[in-house]
Amino acid sequence: MSMLHLASATLLLALGSAACTVPKPPPGRPGNETMYRLAAPDVLTITVRPDPAIDREVTIRPDGYLSFELIGDIEVEGRTVDEVREEITTRISRYVVKPQVTVSLKSSNSRRVYVLGQVRRPGAYPLVGRVTVVEALARAGDANVLAAPNRSRLVRPGVEGQTVFGIHFDDIIAGDASTNYWLEPGDVVYVPPGTGATIGFALHALLFPLQQIVGLGSPAVSAAY
Repeated sequence: MSMLHLASATLLLALGSAACTVPKPPPGRPGNETMYRLAAPDVLTITVRPDPAIDREVTIRPDGYLSFELIGDIEVEGRTVDEVREEITTRISRYVVKPQVTVSLKSSNSRRVYVLGQVRRPGAYPLVGRVTVVEALARAGDANVLAAPNRSRLVRPGVEGQTVFGIHFDDIIAGDASTNYWLEPGDVVYVPPGTGATIGFALHALLFPLQQIVGLGSPAVSAAY
């Protein structure tokens, strides 16, 4: 088994254990940040009009700055796109008459969420704007046939450790949106296997231990994705 497969299996096992052993989630909804704050290595598209136009795609450097024509370095770490646009407009006005500046986020590389477990496309997804757990699940291709969507979990890292909130996808679809939480950077949405699938995984590991060692998956499990 490769180190990547081993690490993925370890993380999924930990999340599976958390989903079974965590007490009732705390009351209320997890907080959320409404404004996107830029950070390295986010990619911005910056345009300045009128002619001669300037069109640039720039990546925020590790020091939190970016460089742009005529005005040099701009500190953008922790700022919004609108704040960056306003500063560029102010500074470039010394060289361009009545500049029309547009700034847009092309690629969010600093803020990601993770959708893991029994979904069709597990992995990391960029967090741009306000995204709910249902929208994140949709990006991951929805739950597969082995899942127990109503026992899903939102795992949120924090300074004092992780906080786990219950997500009830079946209830959300039925009209109860109380667990359709807004996501924050670093959040993990975990969709656990159903009881039958859990038993099947255990039996497969017992009956075919060599496959687990060499990192081969069963055809039935692979087809579910």
